[in-house]
Amino acid sequence: MDLNLELNLYDWLFLGILALNLHWILALRLSKREKVSGLKIGNWGPVIMIRTTRWLSLIDRLSRPERLWKLSITAGIPLVVLGMLFFLVLFLRTTLTVMMTPPEPSVYTAPRNVLLIPGINQFIPWFAWIALFVTMAVHEFAHGILCRAEGIRVKSMGIALLGAPVAAFVEPDEEELFGSDGRRAKASRAARVRILSAGVVANFVVAAVALALFFGPVIGAIAPLERVVVVDVVPGSDADLAGFERQMILQEVEGVRIDDIGGLVAMGTDKKRMSLLRGEDLVEMDLEGPFRGGVVVSYVFEGSAADEAGIAPGFAISEIDGVSTPDWEAFRAVMNSTREGQTVTLGTNRGEHSVNLTANPDGSGTGFIGIIFSPTRAVYIDGATLQEFPAGPFLAELKNMPRSGIGGMISLLGLPFSGIRGFTEMGFPGFVGWITHLFEPTGWAEPLGGKIFWIANLLFWVGLINLYAGLFNCLPAVPLDGGHIFRDLLHMGFAAVFKSEARAERMTRAVVAFMAWLIFSSLLFIILAPYIAHGFGG
Repeated sequence: MDLNLELNLYDWLFLGILALNLHWILALRLSKREKVSGLKIGNWGPVIMIRTTRWLSLIDRLSRPERLWKLSITAGIPLVVLGMLFFLVLFLRTTLTVMMTPPEPSVYTAPRNVLLIPGINQFIPWFAWIALFVTMAVHEFAHGILCRAEGIRVKSMGIALLGAPVAAFVEPDEEELFGSDGRRAKASRAARVRILSAGVVANFVVAAVALALFFGPVIGAIAPLERVVVVDVVPGSDADLAGFERQMILQEVEGVRIDDIGGLVAMGTDKKRMSLLRGEDLVEMDLEGPFRGGVVVSYVFEGSAADEAGIAPGFAISEIDGVSTPDWEAFRAVMNSTREGQTVTLGTNRGEHSVNLTANPDGSGTGFIGIIFSPTRAVYIDGATLQEFPAGPFLAELKNMPRSGIGGMISLLGLPFSGIRGFTEMGFPGFVGWITHLFEPTGWAEPLGGKIFWIANLLFWVGLINLYAGLFNCLPAVPLDGGHIFRDLLHMGFAAVFKSEARAERMTRAVVAFMAWLIFSSLLFIILAPYIAHGFGG
């Protein structure tokens, strides 16, 4: 990172600290007024707590089928425990990976992107605020309903503000729920586990319904289109200077409509007038030919011949030792004639690269380069690489995700940030922006036109944010719901083993304290490790 970027980093740090202190002063001033427009105002450090009792009668009415609520949440407790184990293992495995190989500071390690706050997190669009509000409301109303079903008083409900809403809450009578030094809890341990599990179970149910609709009838009503997309622009190239950008969509060349790569290579070497979509705007640019057909690298194996030669994802390879390789079949045919130890020269969109081939793992004796290609054809011209976007395979990969077990679940959790390898490596925010030009509504959604993408995005983010919230709250660390659930379940287990409440309580406190320390220190380590290991200067 250069000096200017370092100064910007510290500027942002200073502004963040200043904003936090100003918000803290505002929180203290508002808390002294106690009530504003009938709302009770308080603070917890710099966080402004706004409480109201206006919705408590609704919670009372919703909780009336008490037996039904208790049975439903009891049935969901095994799901909470599974979620706790799954996310704890995933979380600690991530910590171990970061410990063994700290990543370099990047957009993925930025502290702002640890927070799942729309607009603050660069991978979560602003319109996902709707999903966040749904998530908070579902979670807290579920807690409130179970409190009343179990006979626990709810004192108020409200939201917590830190510049923007960061949490919603239902405030039960803590003495009735947890007890105090001079008073036994009114709720039994089993009742308390149900109350604390209610928010997580509700989040999981909403996530399951929203994602089932998204991956089912909604994705089923979206059809792929053939489009040619700019997938790479070499910095400093003629294309870069002309204003080409990644994710621009080619519409016409010399007035001829272009839907696929076929025909571009045969267009000669003279200057080309190209019409492209940048977002919703149509722009025209000139580039000198020719178009060179090639294959685009989507993945490079670490330590492979390609890796050693400096080949990276995004490279387009158009020839090997002067032999044209406009598609995968041609590339494979040339590679099948090579041998281990042979040095070949690759012609790419970023110049020529000499590669010393290694032995092919299949034992055939042919040379091995160590790369995976994107499945569709590409061309490059003056530093801009254009490729048929594989909209059909992308949609198929997306549809298959829920059916891929644990691996599919992990891929789904990472989808907004890492996208699908070979398709959208910089994340998938939903059907927004340029990607909406690659699909069209079909079947029952055809009369809706572009509104189908709004429905898809709403379901996608409601499902994902509820899933994130449910899993995070499952972590066995107080003050999270999972921490309190873990504490009560652990105490019941120790009490059954040791036949002593006092010993069970001591053991429970020790284990719960350790888990809280482990989880929150791991979270802090994940955030800071890239900067500690590599320095703030990158």
